Amino acid sequence: MKTSKYPTGFRTILGLFLVGGLLTACSPVKMGGDLAIKFTEDKTVPFLLQDDDVDMACASAETLNPVLRSISVTGADPDQLAAVVYVTAAFCSEQRAFNAEMRYLRAQHDNLIADAEDARIEQKRQSATASRRELAGYQSANRYFKKEFGVEIGGECPNLHRDFDQLSFMLGMIAGLQALADDINSENQVGVPMDIAAKVERSMGCLDNQRWWGVPDAVRAAIWNMLPGATPPGQDPWSVLISSTKIGHDHGVRLSYVLYAMSAQAKGDDARLRDSLRRWKQDSKNFVVDPNYRIFDSIAQAEIMNISDRFWTEHTGKRTPIGGIGTFWDDKVDTGPSLNLDGL
Repeated sequence: MKTSKYPTGFRTILGLFLVGGLLTACSPVKMGGDLAIKFTEDKTVPFLLQDDDVDMACASAETLNPVLRSISVTGADPDQLAAVVYVTAAFCSEQRAFNAEMRYLRAQHDNLIADAEDARIEQKRQSATASRRELAGYQSANRYFKKEFGVEIGGECPNLHRDFDQLSFMLGMIAGLQALADDINSENQVGVPMDIAAKVERSMGCLDNQRWWGVPDAVRAAIWNMLPGATPPGQDPWSVLISSTKIGHDHGVRLSYVLYAMSAQAKGDDARLRDSLRRWKQDSKNFVVDPNYRIFDSIAQAEIMNISDRFWTEHTGKRTPIGGIGTFWDDKVDTGPSLNLDGL
């Protein structure tokens, strides 16, 4: 009998691979693409979600995105993962836009006109990049849920059983909303459809508000504040935003605090903006992060710092002092009891 030149183990694996391809009516190439996506979802994504290094997460997403999208040439569908990766990668561009905005505010404070104009141009360019990435994330999510569940964002609620399905659905919607905001900041270079906000407001109601840290209701309330006449009868956006911060605190991810602060800043409501930052400072004393979603709380920390820095720089020309979130330049300083020297 002639002996095969391939070891038994190799022949067994090859046989299983070919049989698997036949049973699933897929080519071995597509099967490899599906396995790559499954591995990324099961192994890579949880690792990224549990990390607390925001800069590394967004840099990793920027690197991973082209690799992930290239899997589509195998016939596999990377859209669900792409929604998560795009919104994470966009944070890099948003941060670059923010740093340019800080340069603009400092130059404006010091009456450096040319520097201010240059920084504003850079901010708009980076905002456009962020908006394109976020819009791509929103569109990827929309395609995926239309193919897999037969619904689009803004339509009927999909029947989502897996946590990852719910998470990617939520992140896709947040990406769409951020795409709209960043496009406005870029002077509409991208052309994001304005109806995204209304679609997101409807579909956020499909998610469990308690399970997802108060974010769905906080997003809806922020949209109510943004769109005239959008607030349902009997609802108060600010009350919803404040109650959402408590849910976020109790469930280990504080993204709802960011939505409260962003909404106040967008409305020019300095009193509520100060309240949101003071709440963050006060509630941080006994806060316990959800270890499975640590990256989202780290993003919340970075966003809150940005909001505080913007507020401080607008008024003083410099960022928040170290350890100074929740404090303000015009706070009254308690000097303690005065010393009476009249009798000396």
